[in-house]
Amino acid sequence: MFENDFPLLSTASLVALILHKAGTGPVTLHSCEAALAALFRQANEVPGLPPEDLRERLAGHLADLETAVILEPVQGGGWQLTPRGRRALQQHPEGLDQTDLARYPEFAAHLRDTAHQPCGMDPRGAHFDEGFRACMNGQPFTANPYAFDNADHQAWERGWSEAQEERQG
Repeated sequence: MFENDFPLLSTASLVALILHKAGTGPVTLHSCEAALAALFRQANEVPGLPPEDLRERLAGHLADLETAVILEPVQGGGWQLTPRGRRALQQHPEGLDQTDLARYPEFAAHLRDTAHQPCGMDPRGAHFDEGFRACMNGQPFTANPYAFDNADHQAWERGWSEAQEERQG
């Protein structure tokens, strides 16, 4: 096992803990933290992560399960299993990961809505263009004004090379 490998803290393990706990009644972030601490004590293990990181992971999984309509909020705080959640617990007693959650349309929509969208612009476009113009104006490849070991240098080179190919071809 690797030094930073915490099997009890995998997504599936934490979700299983939440689902099993919710299978007996409403859960809160605090009750899930207590159940995780008890699990570590029973396993004679230490979490390996600070309590605030454990809390953040559990809170994230609770939010994901609510998004997937596996848990629903209850009055007074906390969550309970939905009918979908009861089926998920029966079908996946070992827990769910994001791949499993993505099968639920609400969670899949959430992933699409929150996925990183590229901006469509190369932040080094100006340096590329500068290199392109340098080549078209007859400057040598060695005229690159940027330090050799950075992305500006590489963007300038790509622009110069693109112009060179265009001139030759």
